[in-house]
Amino acid sequence: MASSFSHPNHLDLNVAPNTTRDAKVWRPSFVSQNRHLSVSDSVMMNNATAVIVARNFLIPMDEMLLLMRSDEEAIDDSMDFSIRSATYVSNMDDRLHARANEVQKLTTENSSLQRMLHESQQEVEKLKEENNVLLKLVSLYSVDTLRRLDMLQVSNEKILGDHERLMTKLKRCHPLPSEASRT
Repeated sequence: MASSFSHPNHLDLNVAPNTTRDAKVWRPSFVSQNRHLSVSDSVMMNNATAVIVARNFLIPMDEMLLLMRSDEEAIDDSMDFSIRSATYVSNMDDRLHARANEVQKLTTENSSLQRMLHESQQEVEKLKEENNVLLKLVSLYSVDTLRRLDMLQVSNEKILGDHERLMTKLKRCHPLPSEASRT
């Protein structure tokens, strides 16, 4: 069977004629002038069946374009259309699989990130608890240190007072040699 590219009257399936008629839902019906196709008919084994399918598989606008063509040209163009359609479907399938893989990868990555976020949130909560405990300890230490500092200042003032009194008593009882020469 010759390819649609081998004859000069090749139908360019990328070119669509302008039409202004109302859009209606199209449903193919594989019928010929003589009979309906049955389940036992074969496109590969019966040329008449191939012609019926080739002529009726396309939408009505394509059918109008193919009316002027021979049966062989109509079959070639229909096969060309079918191959291109299968290629488009295959390409779409490849893109959908790639997107599905990308979605799966992103879903896995999202799950991993959510797990990491949950673990980080737990760690933050643990650190906040430890921080609160440390703040309480620092506060207690600060209060205790201030109390001890106050006690040390009171003790220091007492020692300084005792020292001054002792020095005064000593000066009265035993004058220093430098002070004895003055008197």
